[in-house]
Amino acid sequence: MDEETKAFLADIEQRRGGQISFKTFSTFYADNSGKLCRYGVFFYRVNGMFWFQDFEHVPSFLGFQLTKRKDGDYQMFESSFSPSDVVSIRKVWKKSVIKCVQNGKDFFRLRTFNPVLGILSESATEFTMKDGRLLYFQFMDKTVQNMIVGRMNKNDIEGD
Repeated sequence: MDEETKAFLADIEQRRGGQISFKTFSTFYADNSGKLCRYGVFFYRVNGMFWFQDFEHVPSFLGFQLTKRKDGDYQMFESSFSPSDVVSIRKVWKKSVIKCVQNGKDFFRLRTFNPVLGILSESATEFTMKDGRLLYFQFMDKTVQNMIVGRMNKNDIEGD
């Protein structure tokens, strides 16, 4: 691990008041408040809370940095949730989530992802929170989901 990464992780631990006990990357994030992070978020756990934050995306092609568009100044997005605040988890169609964010559609009408029909499509994992938030992630495996399911009644889990 390089020095910049060590300093980044040490800063997180200092700000959160504990050690990072788990870290991963979600290649996609969206929520029902209209936030969309196509390039993913850094996802980690400190003191039993899950935290996530995005990064400024610098476009590149074949390893060469491209000129950035003038979309305004980048402002980091970060949020958190307690595993105990999750009421349900299910897989949904990622493309449909993006359309909901972009067009202001009703997230509660999203259909559950069918892996047979979606063999060439991508899914996102939907976390429904007690406060009504809907959070969408695309993790490489089910580690985060399994951590949460361990704290939930398994009968509340929908989908795969």
